[in-house]
Amino acid sequence: MRIEIEKLEEFGGKFSKIYEVDMLPLDETDVRLVAPARITGRMRRDGNELELRGELKTEVEVVCGRCLQPVRLPIATELDERFVSSVTWRDEEQHELRMEDLNLAIFNGEAIDLDELVREQILLAVPGHVLCRDDCKGLCAVCGADRNFTSCQCEEKQIDSRWQKLKELRT
Repeated sequence: MRIEIEKLEEFGGKFSKIYEVDMLPLDETDVRLVAPARITGRMRRDGNELELRGELKTEVEVVCGRCLQPVRLPIATELDERFVSSVTWRDEEQHELRMEDLNLAIFNGEAIDLDELVREQILLAVPGHVLCRDDCKGLCAVCGADRNFTSCQCEEKQIDSRWQKLKELRT
């Protein structure tokens, strides 16, 4: 989605876009978009900066961190970004970053492309460790069976052969 800077006031700064599942590749093997991503918001000019505030809603599918089963997660996140033209940024002599500059992005040209921002916000909203359920038993380390659905007879406590000599010292 491109927001033309010259046409910003024409729509009151408001924007809305729905990304279909196949329109927004996430480029991640463990995260997959399974519902359209809807972004709505408003962009306004503040001096040399553009301020974007909005909301992003979608649903993704990730794998469980224990049993590798697919898990669907709803994503709802607030957007709060500031953009400054690369020409304006380049004209300043020194660029000392302040706390308020951490959400500052640089754009080139006459438009801002929000596709990368949407992709980034979706990936940032996914938790680092996802479980299909709180009591997920995971996979057996020996045979690979999913312990949520089947129980295996594998020996739970396997001793690393490198430590076997130390065990013999104790006995």
